[in-house]
Amino acid sequence: MTLTPLAAVCNTAACPAVFLDESGAIVIRGDQMDPPPAAVVLSPGEALVVIPPALLLEAARRLGPL
Repeated sequence: MTLTPLAAVCNTAACPAVFLDESGAIVIRGDQMDPPPAAVVLSPGEALVVIPPALLLEAARRLGPL
């Protein structure tokens, strides 16, 4: 799988970031919320991640109109 960086919070590889994969799906890297809130039921393989709102806005800006 190839990931194209769209936006990141820092200039290192270990920080919250948003990527685009070759299928056009958005992939998000962030700090895992552990444990998740009791009201959220996760399926196997799922996780909640925490990312700054500005990161999503920057990624959306770089994506442009869909």
